[in-house]
Amino acid sequence: MQNMLNSVRRYLSFFEEIGEREDKILETMKKINREYFVPENLRALAYLDEVLPIGNEQTISQPSTVARMLQILELKKGEDVLEIGTGSGWNVGLIAEIVKPGKVMGYEIIEELYKNAKENLKKFDFGNLEIKIGDFRDEKRKFDRIIFTAGIEFEQEDFIEGYAKEHLRNNGILVCPYRKGPLMILKNKDGKIRRDFTQEEYVFVPLVL
Repeated sequence: MQNMLNSVRRYLSFFEEIGEREDKILETMKKINREYFVPENLRALAYLDEVLPIGNEQTISQPSTVARMLQILELKKGEDVLEIGTGSGWNVGLIAEIVKPGKVMGYEIIEELYKNAKENLKKFDFGNLEIKIGDFRDEKRKFDRIIFTAGIEFEQEDFIEGYAKEHLRNNGILVCPYRKGPLMILKNKDGKIRRDFTQEEYVFVPLVL
C-alpha cells in the first residue's frame, strides 16, 4: 500500500504543494482499503497505481486520478456530496470518510455493480452514505459538491452545465471527466456557473445516460 500512497503523493504534488487537504486524501486512502473494492482475482494488484476492471466493461480508476479529482473538489467536513457512477464504491467511500458528518449520495445505473458496491461498503462503518440504483437525473436536491466518475463527450458539456445550475449550491463545485480529455470543473458563484479545465488529460469509461 505504501508504494501506492507514495505514487499518489508524488502525482498530487505536481499540481499543489502537499497540504492538509492532500494529507487527508492520502490518510483516507490508507483507511478505506482499495483491496476490498477490486474483484477477488485482482486483489494482488489492488495497490498498483493503475486502472483495474471491475466487470460490466467498467473500471476502478487509478488511485492518483481519484486523488486528483478529490483534490479539485476541495472537500470539507459537513458538506453534502453527490457522486454519479459509483462503480466499485471506493471513490464514494473515500468521499464519505472525508466529509463526515456531511451526507453523501451515490448513483449507479448497473445493477450488478450497485449490489457489489453495497457489499464492498459494508466492510466500513459509514453512517452518512447512501447508494441508489437508477438515473441520477431523477435527483432533486442540491449539493455542495458533485463528481462524475464516467466520461462525457464534448457535445454533452451543456447538459452537465445545466445539471450544475440546477443541483449545485452557491460556492459549489462539480468535477466531470471527458471520455478522453481534461477534467471539466464547474463552480457556482451566485447562480453563475464558471467553467474551467485541467491542463492534464485522462481516459474514462463513458457516462451512461
